[in-house]
Amino acid sequence: MKRVVVTGVGLITSVGLDAETSFASLVAGKSGIARLKSYDPTGEKVLVGGEVKPEDVEKMGEALPQEARDRSSRFVHFAMKAGREALAQSGNFHKEPKVAERFGVVTGVGYGAPMPSTGYKVGPTTIIKAMPNAAAAWMAILEGIRGPNMSCSTACASGAHAIGVAFDQIRLGRAVGMLAGGVDTVVTRDVMRSFAWLRAVNSAKDEDPTKMSRPFDKTRRGFVLGEGAGFLVLEEREHALSRGANILAEMRGWGACSDAHHIVAVAPEGTGMAQAMRMALEDSSLPPEAVDYISAHGTSTPMNDRLETHAIRTVFGKHADNLLISSQKSMLGHAMGGAGSVEAAVTVLTLAKGIATPTINLQNPDPECDLDYVPNEARKKPIRAAISNSFGFGGHDSVIAFAQPNGI
Repeated sequence: MKRVVVTGVGLITSVGLDAETSFASLVAGKSGIARLKSYDPTGEKVLVGGEVKPEDVEKMGEALPQEARDRSSRFVHFAMKAGREALAQSGNFHKEPKVAERFGVVTGVGYGAPMPSTGYKVGPTTIIKAMPNAAAAWMAILEGIRGPNMSCSTACASGAHAIGVAFDQIRLGRAVGMLAGGVDTVVTRDVMRSFAWLRAVNSAKDEDPTKMSRPFDKTRRGFVLGEGAGFLVLEEREHALSRGANILAEMRGWGACSDAHHIVAVAPEGTGMAQAMRMALEDSSLPPEAVDYISAHGTSTPMNDRLETHAIRTVFGKHADNLLISSQKSMLGHAMGGAGSVEAAVTVLTLAKGIATPTINLQNPDPECDLDYVPNEARKKPIRAAISNSFGFGGHDSVIAFAQPNGI
């Protein structure tokens, strides 16, 4: 099978509108979680989120042709900006005449454009603005990409699944390159209200917003919603080498499975989480001891953090104590369908730069979460191989494995 490398990264987060700014902010431990500005939260249960500034979102839309702007929603604008950043870093090789038909797009979208239950008007653009595949469709239309074009929707694992599906297209020889990632813009009144009813989010009104997401901390009380987009350009290794591309990392493999247990709860003992990690390592031909870093799903919920810790110990055994593990959700909140790809992009940059982003707000260690979560301060260390964990409502488990491009 073909080997696959990463030659482009694009990010939009609440701490940066590009990959370099976002990663630098995460390394600095900067939180993007704040009191909301996009709507008046008076009387609402949820008052905070990892929101991209409304004025920055407006600029994203203005960068698109008028037709695309009028017929698309915020999540498409996020995807276009992050996707184009990744394409540009890769050298825009998708525009070469012989490549366009062998270059594709896969987007992961959890919710797309959430619509309120009542009080809004419908019109001729309502459906095309809301359909989850709109991001992949507009990317192909505006960039002239004529290869495989798909969209995945598996809740919080959507972005990670998109990257895995794209990876398979290349290693099976069906494409020479793929733009793959995920996006969600769920910092809206109705979505946040719905998660509050589920009792999944931290809805405290008396806490500092920047401290409300605290994965693996004993006092954690639920996640904070965020929004963002993360995209990678994946490319057949020999093709990348032949054109002298800057290779950031090699994608070695991935694992995907189902808990088959509950629509929102994690399977007992984290069995699905462990299975997906084992599958990723096996697919990658990586021994557990070769992995130096894990980007954890790390949601800041009592159940997820405890069971993810248990699953990591189950898979890695004694080597678990040597791992650096961190959760970017401590700073960004949970971007749902965009979370897995944002975290995958951060994992690629972690490999490329040799520095692990911290888990901030970890002040009261939970005895049941007893691994090295890189608490509060980033840590420099050469990373040989890394995995990125994503686990979604419905029991969707996905784990992606990356390694240094010069082999391991």
